[in-house]
Order: sequence, then structure tokens, then C-alpha cells
Amino acid sequence: MSAEVKIEREAARMAEPTQASAPVMPGSYDPHAPATGHGAAPAASQHPTAPTDDVIDVQAVARLLHVGRNTIYALVSRNQIPHRRLGKQIRFHQAAVMRWLDSWSSQGAKERQ
Repeated sequence: MSAEVKIEREAARMAEPTQASAPVMPGSYDPHAPATGHGAAPAASQHPTAPTDDVIDVQAVARLLHVGRNTIYALVSRNQIPHRRLGKQIRFHQAAVMRWLDSWSSQGAKERQ
């Protein structure tokens, strides 16, 4: 192979657009992931993150705390539960909600003593 061909191939390779690889979120679409079948959910073992690292919505927090959605909206409106607003959407970090719940439970125990 001549030096000119090598240089042309190297230049062509370098001219190809490179994609920055974003972290794959659980349940997200990854076009480079191996096919798991049409409409199949990704296997849980593909994502090494623990469930406490998840970002969840109002409905998921309501299920987690075994309360209604309106209760969660009321806590958010009074800024009593850790949350973030993304436009009109409200999101929670599951670990932050669990820490909030633990601190809230220990406060109630201190008041009863």
C-alpha cells in the first residue's frame, strides 16, 4: 500500500463525524445497543445503576410513599419535599426523597420523646 493511499484513508477516517457518547439512562433508547427484540424492554442487568439513582416523576413518588398524587402536589407546592421543576414537569431524585423521608421520620420520633 502506498503512502498516499494511507494518508487518504487516514484523512477520510478523521473527517468522519464522531458522536459524543451520552450516558444511557434506564429505559432510554440506545441505537448502538444490541437488539433485544421489537418493543422489548432492556434487561435490568444492562444498567449497573442502583434504583436509588433514578429520577422519578410525581406518580412514581406517590407509589413509593403510598399516597395520592394530590398529596405529592401539595408537598411540592409548600416546598416540603425535595424536587426540581423542568418546565411544567416535576421530577424527584429517588435517593433524595428517601433521605427526606428518613429525616422526617426521625423528627417525628424526637418530638414524641
